[in-house]
Amino acid sequence: MSVKEYNPDEVESLIQKSWKQNNSYKASPSQTKEKFYCLSMFPYPSGKLHMGHVRNYTIGDVISRFKRMQGFNVFQPMGWDAFGLPAENAAIKNKVDPQSWTEQNIENMKSQLERLGFSYDWSKELKTCDPNYFKWEQEIFTMLQKSRSNFKNYQSKSTNLINLWGGQRHNRCLVFRNVKRSHRKRCNNF
Repeated sequence: MSVKEYNPDEVESLIQKSWKQNNSYKASPSQTKEKFYCLSMFPYPSGKLHMGHVRNYTIGDVISRFKRMQGFNVFQPMGWDAFGLPAENAAIKNKVDPQSWTEQNIENMKSQLERLGFSYDWSKELKTCDPNYFKWEQEIFTMLQKSRSNFKNYQSKSTNLINLWGGQRHNRCLVFRNVKRSHRKRCNNF
């Protein structure tokens, strides 16, 4: 009796193609199943995936698959934390236009994630650099800015976020405090 040798490229691409054709991981409303939402994190598309990404996303995927086996209606989206300094700095370092750099990295990283076979609902993919996404974020912070006293109270309690509105420079409204110095060089807000 001969046993056929396991060929990962052949088997995995075949099953992943089947998952894609059948929308196996697309979340849809259910009246009978309890909901479970699993969001690991959105990566910065400033390069290629590394083992830290693989470790992080494997953990989330294992949890999502376990919950599916328990009968939950699992929603596991994926997106790209592509708005702001990490992606922009990587593009500048590589002497490339930030938008094309980011889009190319998203394409590459998505391909890598798909090859790993994670159970994401790719129909809900988002990019934080997409104007249809960040316009709402800016709207929320504009409303917060208008109620300035509430926002100042929030700022004094929170050390994580710094308000960096730059007049007409609404394309970079918030960054984390660890990039404060880098932002100052570009926007002169401080």
